[in-house]
Formats: sequence, C-alpha cells, structure tokens
Amino acid sequence: MTKEEFERRLDRAFSKRVRIVAENPRGKLSACWIFWGHKSDFYFGAKGISNAIKVSLHENGRGYVGYDKQYFERKRGEGIAIPAKTAFEWALPVPGLLGAAHAASLILPADYCHGASLSDSARKKTLVLGIEDGSCAEIGVFLSREHPATLESKLKKIGRPMFAVTLDNGMHTSLVVRSRPFDSASLPSDEQTARARSQMLTTEPVSENETLNAILWDAPEDGGAIRVIDVGGVRWKKRPTPPAV
Repeated sequence: MTKEEFERRLDRAFSKRVRIVAENPRGKLSACWIFWGHKSDFYFGAKGISNAIKVSLHENGRGYVGYDKQYFERKRGEGIAIPAKTAFEWALPVPGLLGAAHAASLILPADYCHGASLSDSARKKTLVLGIEDGSCAEIGVFLSREHPATLESKLKKIGRPMFAVTLDNGMHTSLVVRSRPFDSASLPSDEQTARARSQMLTTEPVSENETLNAILWDAPEDGGAIRVIDVGGVRWKKRPTPPAV
C-alpha cells in the first residue's frame, strides 16, 4: 500500500470521528478513545462512555470535563443526584497567530492496558498505537490559528502530528502523538484513593471481580492543559462499614 493510498484509507475511516487505542507488547489494549469536532467545539472521550462524560474544548474559551446533558438528566430521574453537570472547568490557552497552544493530553500507559483485541472490522477504522512496557502513548491536543500545513513542521518537534480538524470558526485542532516513559508514581496512592469521595452512577450491582477502567484528570490552572490518564485493570471494592461507636 502506497503512502497516498494509506492516507486516503485513513481519511475515509476517520471522516467523522478519530478513534485511537494503545496496545502493549502482550496485545492488551487501552480503552478506545474518540476525538471529534462539532461546529466550533472539540470533544474527546472514552468511546464506551462518551455519551455519558467527555472532555470538551469550547468556542467560548472554556474547557470542561462534564456529563452529557441527557445522561445527567436521566440519572437525576433515576434518583442519582450528581452534584453538577460540570465536573471541572478551566480557561483554555489562547493561541497566537502563529504556532499552537497545548490544551489537553490523553495518556495511555502500556502497563495499564488490559482490554481484549479489536475485531478485524474495528481495527480497520481505529488507529492502534503500539507502546513498550514502562511507557505510554500521549496524544496531545493543540489549538492553532495557523494552518496545519505550515504548523506541521513545528509540531514535529513535539511528536508525530496525526490529524487536524478545522472547526467552523476557523480554529484548527491538531492531534500529536508521542511515546514517553510513564511513572506509575504519578497515579493516586491507595491511601489517596481510600480517602476520595465516590458516587455510584448505576443502580445495577458491580461485581468486585469485574475489570474496569478508571479515567483520571488533573486540575490545570487557567491557560493550562488538562491531563487525562486511562488506567485499566481497576476493580471496584466496597469499603467495610466502620463499627458503630
């Protein structure tokens, strides 16, 4: 397959939404993540729950980690009182006329890939990033006013520019991929996790033997880039009820 044929195939496969997954040396996968533009806003989220919660970069200059409106209202109708539709909000960096502003990074660590392999049909429309043990795939999201054609050489200093989406307002969103070492110490400790507040968003019981994925994000200052980490192999475990005093 020539380079031109490969690029045409990618264009057809990703004409609506870009699908990306990381694969470690043992053939285990991260969650599948999707990236897409709509009008003048840009979104990304884990494919399996993107209709529930996602990251959005809005034309108004604000970034959000938030619940889908219909999902939020449905959960409230089920008696599950999610405190707010928006879980986190910050001011996006503002790109200049030249260059790009780093708005977000998705991190997929090899040591936390636990998903099964893709079907042949799914693999044909998904970009699979092979990563070595102890490393991660980082997908950076960059905003620019400069056209991707001239911006590409600058982004190559960071990683490999893979896709660019031009929004209705003329803003360009570029996805840049690179592999780098991943330090598991950057994840919350068991003590931090035990102290964290949690809320069940389903009325269905969750088995403690079921392997889950956790999606973690930090809290950047205004003008910074949010970092989202996909951690597979997580299991739900209820805390023991403390004895009555």
